[in-house]
Amino acid sequence: MLLVWIALGSAILFFVQRSIYSKYWDQKLRIDFQFSENAVNEGEAAGILERSVNRKILPLASYEYQYVVKRNYSASQKKIDRNNMMLRRKLALPARRAVTNRAKLNGLTRGVYTVSEVKLSAWDLFHSLHMERTTDCFTTMTVYPAKIPVQKLSLPVRMMLGSITTRRMAQEDPFALKAIRPYEIYDSPRLINWKASARTGELKVNQFEYSTDEALLFLLDMGNGSEADKEEMLRLASSLSQLFLRRGVGVSLLANGRNCISGLPIRVRFGANPEHRFTVDSALAQINLETPETESFRSFLAAVPTEALRGALPVAISADPSGEALRAFQETPGTKGGYFLSVNGQGRTSNADGVHLLNWNAEEKEVRL
Repeated sequence: MLLVWIALGSAILFFVQRSIYSKYWDQKLRIDFQFSENAVNEGEAAGILERSVNRKILPLASYEYQYVVKRNYSASQKKIDRNNMMLRRKLALPARRAVTNRAKLNGLTRGVYTVSEVKLSAWDLFHSLHMERTTDCFTTMTVYPAKIPVQKLSLPVRMMLGSITTRRMAQEDPFALKAIRPYEIYDSPRLINWKASARTGELKVNQFEYSTDEALLFLLDMGNGSEADKEEMLRLASSLSQLFLRRGVGVSLLANGRNCISGLPIRVRFGANPEHRFTVDSALAQINLETPETESFRSFLAAVPTEALRGALPVAISADPSGEALRAFQETPGTKGGYFLSVNGQGRTSNADGVHLLNWNAEEKEVRL
């Protein structure tokens, strides 16, 4: 008789707990995600903070959640990039407790990473009933293009700085000191501030005011070349922008690519503050290489506002093997004296009359004239 009562009690307990879990398992249950960094550079690692909160008296002895970290998610096209990462975690979540875990993402590639929803799962005490639901959440992180070492870029930086000096037809005012900054490989030795260098223990140089503004306009041809070539183009634009902004040269950027979130063309207004590099890097990180480019570089250049070219040194970056992009750049009004950076040495035999042709070898990381 005792066994009967035990069996009956067990059956009642089984069905009662099953009914309770089916109705209340996800009440007062919350999960939050947050990237450890708002932005990192390509190749670096980042973390995700996962926090599950159970505010009810009902424990979740067997609880699981899984989510997808999406790269370059397009809200307009509902497109999911092939580099998505799925993460899953199973744990016990006691009553009225919060459990925090950390996930690590290694070797991140350039782009915008988001977590927009999470799938929650749980089982009853006897593991006989599986319950699940999907809930919305949102956190995002930007991965900037990797930076090319300054030593590899010393030649184009020196040449462009020389062109800027020639174009503005103005000299530094030795009586108008703007700032003292760290020495860069492309700086002239005559600019070294020996007193400041001795005081800090590292080379410092004087930076003077100019009678006219300095400016660079980067024009990116995202319609030509392999994916690897295009990524190298973005690294070049990012690295050069950072170097020139640090030097006090203003930067603006236009590209015939599209933003992976909004789908709009890439446009970065002129800025000369060193913090402007974050604006440039964010725009470069958001370029979606998966979107087929319909606008040719020639059409793109024809639509560039005249005022954008006025007073700025144009710098085109392309991986076009046919030389058409170079010809289009040469024939665009206002680009005479500008620079055309050809990734992987493409266009080495092309006519470069009127512009400076620099061939950038992405594999060897060197520049040839």
